[in-house]
Amino acid sequence: MSSDAMAIHAAQASGRTWTEVLHEWVTTVDHKRLGLLYMGYALLMLVVAGAEAMLIRVQLMRPHNDFVSPQVFNRMFTMHGTTMIFFVVMPIMFGLRITWFR
Repeated sequence: MSSDAMAIHAAQASGRTWTEVLHEWVTTVDHKRLGLLYMGYALLMLVVAGAEAMLIRVQLMRPHNDFVSPQVFNRMFTMHGTTMIFFVVMPIMFGLRITWFR
């Protein structure tokens, strides 16, 4: 690809609005973009799971800590495991499979 063609492509790409770009990404059927969307979602959920882990760690900081009740601690522990497996690990595996092996 010549440098003139790259400059034309860059100029065309910069003329689009954010809503057009977002619509293009959300409605895509391109497997590379879908894989990237899966991995981006997984990274977002990794932040959520990290916040859950921080709440668990705050409770475990001292013996007899009353930051959360025992019932809430059990729910947070279960929610953290579910979030990590179903919303982080599996989307990353699907995203890598879609992106690299097609």
